[in-house]
Amino acid sequence: MQVSGTDDGRIRPADPADVERSLVEWLRGELEDPDITGADNFLDIGGHSLTFAKLNQHLSDSFGAVLDMKTTYEEPLGVAVTKIQPVESAMPTTR
Repeated sequence: MQVSGTDDGRIRPADPADVERSLVEWLRGELEDPDITGADNFLDIGGHSLTFAKLNQHLSDSFGAVLDMKTTYEEPLGVAVTKIQPVESAMPTTR
């Protein structure tokens, strides 16, 4: 399910459970680690800035949403997913 409009014009965010499943599957393939779960920290599993950019491209293409870099680096993946933002409203994170 992508981020989409509703009948009243508001944006409906993607279901975090769907996003988390997709994110975990993508990371398992990208990092060649079948044991990655939503409880893992992105950096602890070997993620880095290029992986983050590719992951956000995957989520943008699949759900029209992106993760916040600071939250993704500091929190478990499952927490980061609860703070996804529609692509149109996401602010670039450079810190």
